[in-house]
Amino acid sequence: MAQLKRIKPTTIFVSLALCFGIIAAIIMPVASAPDETYHFNNSFNIFFENEAMTKNLSKTSSQQTLLGAKDLFAIRNTNIAGSADDLYKTSLTRKVTQLKHSRFRLSLNRQNLIHLPQALGILIAYFIYPSYGLMFIFGRLCNLFFYTGLIYVAIKKSAFGKLPIALIALLPISIQQAASLSYDTSLFASVFLVFSLMTNIWKNNFKISRKWWLYLPLILLGLYLTKKSALIMLALIFTVPVTFFRNQKLKKALEAVWNFCNKYKWLVGVGLIMGSFLVFRFLFTNYGGFMRWLHIMFNTYFVTWINTNLDPIVVSGMVGSFGALTYRLPEWLIILTFVVMSWIMLSDEKIKLDNRVVFISSCIFIFNILITGTMMYKGWTGGVGNVSIGEQGRYYTPFLIFLLPLFMKLSESIKLEIKPWHREVLTFTISFINLFLFVVLTVLFWFTKG
Repeated sequence: MAQLKRIKPTTIFVSLALCFGIIAAIIMPVASAPDETYHFNNSFNIFFENEAMTKNLSKTSSQQTLLGAKDLFAIRNTNIAGSADDLYKTSLTRKVTQLKHSRFRLSLNRQNLIHLPQALGILIAYFIYPSYGLMFIFGRLCNLFFYTGLIYVAIKKSAFGKLPIALIALLPISIQQAASLSYDTSLFASVFLVFSLMTNIWKNNFKISRKWWLYLPLILLGLYLTKKSALIMLALIFTVPVTFFRNQKLKKALEAVWNFCNKYKWLVGVGLIMGSFLVFRFLFTNYGGFMRWLHIMFNTYFVTWINTNLDPIVVSGMVGSFGALTYRLPEWLIILTFVVMSWIMLSDEKIKLDNRVVFISSCIFIFNILITGTMMYKGWTGGVGNVSIGEQGRYYTPFLIFLLPLFMKLSESIKLEIKPWHREVLTFTISFINLFLFVVLTVLFWFTKG
């Protein structure tokens, strides 16, 4: 316990992420995480040219296969306990003849650049022993190291919110994705790095300088390469404090704008409602218009007897719904995790934030959910039916950090006393329990018989 009093958020994160991430990368069978077949194919294609793989990649992501591995199916029959056992051994020992004679070449574009960390691991494993099992494990490990390094930087450089970042980045679903071939690592890293940067701006640790000519293109590149949902973070430009700028005329102009918004909050609210109406009406032009959108969103997020995925996949998935959404943490532990997360956020460092920081950060979390649900209805669901199907909680997990300003605002009215080292012990404990159970359930689900 005495050691935990001195433990840093970065130490908590790195130690648990690497310990359980490495275990997960090894014990998860081939293509057992969501969309891993698609991610493997794109990763392999960065460094290798193969005619069969080129044809494979021309198919939709759901139609792609692992070449020459029909028996190495990604999702086991859940009625047959331990059906991954023999497949796991075969995936490690059998060479992939269809990929063995590929030609080496480098091909980078927007689609596969976000698979580069995984591709490096696959490249190394290919030259050691070209089996799916080894290529998956090495690719996953490189992806995990990439994730761990970037999140470490986000926590280290954050002006506040270090423990909330560590806790969210250590949620079992976060570690499963980091220890898989998924490009979710790029999304998670972008969200946390941008939030970490904004904490310094909100706290007035930074002022605009020539360095920002480098920072801004890198930020925009990161958002461009990840999922489109990351672009919603561009709204953070409206949270930049006036003191961030050096030009006096610009300062006065911005002060006038924000003073007007503070004086006429109702007008800002009306503008936001009308703007949202126009955006979602436009997105649903061919699907029945705004009222139809409102109906579908209500069914999706409130009517549980229509959207049976809401609790087990969307809500639980923000913490831990694993494999091909076939097993998850118990609901009581998921609820406890959200309680602890709220407690950690409420007890974070007391920083006076502008109301617009609180408002816009909260809107980013909410609108990310609504836009994702809308686009999933148009794409995955096919634009038919009365509910949006296809969302997974992991789409929203990293954006949980944008609720921190709201909790910091609430803490001004809620008296909550907790010692800093208690917060660290609490973060370590809940993360350890969640990750330990994730590993245990993974072994039980895939490898136990009877």
